[in-house]
Amino acid sequence: MIERVRVSNINQINKIVNAASGLNSDVGIHDANGQIADAKSLLGLLRLDYSRPVEVVSENARALRACVRACMA
Repeated sequence: MIERVRVSNINQINKIVNAASGLNSDVGIHDANGQIADAKSLLGLLRLDYSRPVEVVSENARALRACVRACMA
């Protein structure tokens, strides 16, 4: 499952990491340049390009919703 979100500040990145870290499922974040980072990795997420929306990707719908909600909060 994939959902697109716009990330505009470091607080949103921290919220994604915190939400993903509490999950048993894998969640990936894909930027428009094709780079992929584990949503549980702050350093991995910091290297992505957020000038365009990113894709939150997970096989688990609940995990996907948790990360998207965290980003929007």
